[in-house]
Amino acid sequence: MSAVTGFAHVGVIVPKLAPIAELFGDRLGLPVRGPEPEPELGLEVLWVTAGDTTIEFVAPTREDSRAAAVLARGEGGVHHVALRVEGLDGLLEQLAAAGSGVVLRDRTPRAGAHGSRVAFLEPEGSGALVELVEGE
Repeated sequence: MSAVTGFAHVGVIVPKLAPIAELFGDRLGLPVRGPEPEPELGLEVLWVTAGDTTIEFVAPTREDSRAAAVLARGEGGVHHVALRVEGLDGLLEQLAAAGSGVVLRDRTPRAGAHGSRVAFLEPEGSGALVELVEGE
């Protein structure tokens, strides 16, 4: 059965990760993981945990990456909200079949961080880009 099981993380696009690691790790004392390179996407990721909440900070490593394009358009900052799900394939099928204004960016899951599978929903229906994450 397909279901949303909880909150996964908030994704934030930033130009550089070092100041983020310093603020959240060194100054605020929060657990920080990374940076983790994602060379095929031209970016690196830093994970910050505050209680039960995770923030994913994403910075470009190449000027031709999606993250660099977002920053070039002046759209840095909060980028997406991620929900933890079970049965991602089935959930995508249900959303596609419903035709209720949900616009799927990904009709099939793709590889995500830490061995997860992800798919994105366009912000038209929710006001924010939504990432569905299975197996994070």
